Amino acid sequence: MSGGPAAADEAAPAKTNVLFIAVDDLNDWVGCLGGHPQVQTPNIDRLAARGTLFTNAHCQGPLCNPSRASLLTGLRPSTTGIYGLRPGIRAVERLKEWVTLPQAFAAAGYSTFGAGKVYHDGSLAPKDRSKEFQVWGTTVGMPRPPKKFVDTPDNHPLMDWGIFPEDDRDQADWKIADSTIERLQT
Repeated sequence: MSGGPAAADEAAPAKTNVLFIAVDDLNDWVGCLGGHPQVQTPNIDRLAARGTLFTNAHCQGPLCNPSRASLLTGLRPSTTGIYGLRPGIRAVERLKEWVTLPQAFAAAGYSTFGAGKVYHDGSLAPKDRSKEFQVWGTTVGMPRPPKKFVDTPDNHPLMDWGIFPEDDRDQADWKIADSTIERLQT
């Protein structure tokens, strides 16, 4: 017979730490996914070697916002109704109270921290951020180079492709990563 006082005194197993990095504007040119001759990704390659690499993951939408909405809600764009850069999750009536992935982690007893452009669409008021993540990190804008790399159709406002000529430390991603590392070390 098992159980009794001795079993009750045993500590519950520790939760596995989860570092979930969602990158919605990345293709498969990173080294750990086969790479590309022009792309060097030593840091993500080292991280991938230490963790779980999802090699058969597919985004649900061809734009960042519908892809993020799908990732956070577990719903396809045809269900969320989000196909473009707007609306954000919390601007869609049926998703206002939907439990998102970070909320599910928090409900399971995990500490949650979000940074970057998870909710940069403006649908989440700053006062409501704590409902999504227990701690909210750095969100910074993308610096623009002094001139465009190539012409985009109709002067489209989104970035064009090419090597970014500015210092990496000036990139929003660098600043967000530094802030996140600092938070994880405290």
